[in-house]
Amino acid sequence: MRTAPIALMALAVLVAFATGASAADDGFVGAETCLGCHAQQQAFKTAPHAKSMAAAKGVAFEKSCETCHGAGAKHAAAGGDKNDPGFASIVNPAKAKGDEACKSCHAGDKARMFWSGSAHEGQGCASCHSVHKGGKKLLAKESQLETCASCHGDVKSSLLKRSKHPLRDSSRHGGQGKMACTDCHNPHGSQAEKLMAGKSVNDTCYSCHNEKKSPMLWEHGPVKEDCLTCHTPHGSSNDKLLVMRPPRLCQSCHMQGRHQSGTLGANSVYAVGKACLNCHPMVHGSNHPSGPVLQR
Repeated sequence: MRTAPIALMALAVLVAFATGASAADDGFVGAETCLGCHAQQQAFKTAPHAKSMAAAKGVAFEKSCETCHGAGAKHAAAGGDKNDPGFASIVNPAKAKGDEACKSCHAGDKARMFWSGSAHEGQGCASCHSVHKGGKKLLAKESQLETCASCHGDVKSSLLKRSKHPLRDSSRHGGQGKMACTDCHNPHGSQAEKLMAGKSVNDTCYSCHNEKKSPMLWEHGPVKEDCLTCHTPHGSSNDKLLVMRPPRLCQSCHMQGRHQSGTLGANSVYAVGKACLNCHPMVHGSNHPSGPVLQR
């Protein structure tokens, strides 16, 4: 009698149908189904983003694709038919308004607490990051500098000038240089101007140049007010990142009618060598009792 085997086969078909119906109802197909068409994303299995999702959010790899892209059943059923309405059902976070997929995990990060309304918010996360890649910080380019320079070409050209911060120097980490853009800026938002990492331009500068910080016994006003009065941060043709050479730089404030005034002769002691700094070397301030004019 074949009654029992036939009954068992029928039961198996019913179970399979029920299972398939359940999967179709919730709309999720799993990462392995996604990779059936998107084989180029196989590396995502070992990428930092996949690992961090599993560690921080408990999201298994099988659920990872649809965590960001949404349920893929309709998209998978459409196959490659772009005319099928289900084909467009999948979400592309790179094109989604407001980067909602990214913010669902990253909105609470301390470094991103000022992202809303920041200068970069309108650019979108995918302008700088590629979530499927395995590089450091998931950057879209090979290095942080190249990622930033893809928009800030003027800064990149300034870094070719003879006086500059060491952003292009031989690297301690991955071709980045001895400094990185994020040493001074927070690209995800800041309360300070120019996305400064510190509370102000000066506080950011003092994080490396603390010896220039006030208070001092004899202070130089521009130092306390704004470092950018005399220096340009990304690169200059003048020494020490100065916006112009002394004595012209000093004369932009000091024209009281004595030796610091006038055009000065080519061989003037006030113009050759370090110019004003020949006699006033403590231009950032002095703690010497006899240094009221920053001479010592």
